[in-house]
Amino acid sequence: MTISTKTIVKYLLEIVIVAFGVFLGVYFSDLNEIQSTKEEKEKSLTLILEELEYNQKLLEEQIDYHEKLKIQMDSVNNVLTDEDRFSSLADNKDFNHNNIKGWNGFQFARLRAVAFESAKISGILKEFDIQSIQKISSVYVYQESYLSFGKAILDKAIATNSSTKLVDFLGIIELMNSDLLNLEKHLSENLKKVIEDLKS
Repeated sequence: MTISTKTIVKYLLEIVIVAFGVFLGVYFSDLNEIQSTKEEKEKSLTLILEELEYNQKLLEEQIDYHEKLKIQMDSVNNVLTDEDRFSSLADNKDFNHNNIKGWNGFQFARLRAVAFESAKISGILKEFDIQSIQKISSVYVYQESYLSFGKAILDKAIATNSSTKLVDFLGIIELMNSDLLNLEKHLSENLKKVIEDLKS
């Protein structure tokens, strides 16, 4: 049985057409995947930026609160005697934290990390360049440290009871108005820088 040249050419053409069709299918599938990844990356970056800007706003509000409270506490500390300081919080008649002007309790900014965690879980974060990943990750780690410290101060405040000495209670307020405030200021500066870098 002989196969004619015409038949061979026909089969070769069919093979070339099928191979070319497969190549085009893979090529356009890759293009769609690249475009989809690009869109997902841009969407994630936008959400992360919005989240960081929101966190920046929350920090600024807390910085303002803690700075004002610090001024109020300086004037309160000036009028307290040593006897007042070492009396129990419940027995002290000269000090009531609820009477401090502007007092809104032990506060810290409840910073968000939903967009960042979503980008990590989805795997889209690996599509960012290494410098951006480092900047984004480091600012979120810093936020986590801030939140842990804020929670530790709140836990100390919640643990106060009738036998707590006024000096210990004032120490907790001092932690909020000094160490936590300094942490807020540094974190705020870092956030500003990362936001500017990601936008450029």
